[in-house]
Amino acid sequence: MIPTTPIQSMLQIAILIAVPNLAAAEDGYWPNGKAYCVSLTYDDGLPSHIDHAVPQLNAANLKGTFFSPGGATYRWSQDDVEQVRAGGHELAGHTIKHPCARKFDWVKPGNALEDYDDDRMAKELDENLANLVANGVQREIATFAYPCGSTYIGEDKHTYVPLVKERFFAARTTKPGLDIPPSETVDLFDVKTLAGHERDLTYQLEQVTDARAKQGWLVFMFHGVGGDHLAISAEDHQEILRALQEDDSVWVATFQEAAAWVKSKQEVVNTTTTEPLSPESLNPEE
Repeated sequence: MIPTTPIQSMLQIAILIAVPNLAAAEDGYWPNGKAYCVSLTYDDGLPSHIDHAVPQLNAANLKGTFFSPGGATYRWSQDDVEQVRAGGHELAGHTIKHPCARKFDWVKPGNALEDYDDDRMAKELDENLANLVANGVQREIATFAYPCGSTYIGEDKHTYVPLVKERFFAARTTKPGLDIPPSETVDLFDVKTLAGHERDLTYQLEQVTDARAKQGWLVFMFHGVGGDHLAISAEDHQEILRALQEDDSVWVATFQEAAAWVKSKQEVVNTTTTEPLSPESLNPEE
């Protein structure tokens, strides 16, 4: 891919997606006066997403991001895919075979991260991206989540992040934590997350409160919702959505929307700080 300048990247964002006008954030970092941002993301394209997550999101008028391995119909029917799209939710990449470390007993022989080289991973990412594009995703703004949060391949465990950067707009890890864009530069290919199945509902809602206090970007990572693996109960998931729905200070954005906003803000800062000083600014009294 041909590298783009910051200005070109901003133009691509403005043309390809609708993000709130930067002027709307004059009183704070996030758009339209919002205090913080939450992205609701779902891994593995599971049946429980169709049974519980999507209906609950739709009922709350909130949008989620679904990181699906394989073709878009890996564990969903094409009708399921259309249901996700109809709700305005984001379809995103997660490789084809969902490779994870060989140490896990559920990883099939030959499909572990250690079995991959750059060519194999590149082809898999290309196929995953092509499947997304075939299902209506704009190639230039497709996002990605690393399976199992691992960013290495091969017996030497070298990084495949550069291959992801060549193909995707941003990527989510499984690293626990909160990104705080107003006070730090966010690596958009190393975005932190909060695992929705870990600990109890009280803890999850406390993390939302913490994100509000710090004006952060909280990215929930769900797997099963009311079923499947690493599951949060459908009731607790609905409670999280209810709390967000009732909070006027939160911007609930898809992973791509939030990443685009952060990218645009960071590029404005970088462009401003790297612009050479004029003679007038160096000699203001002349």
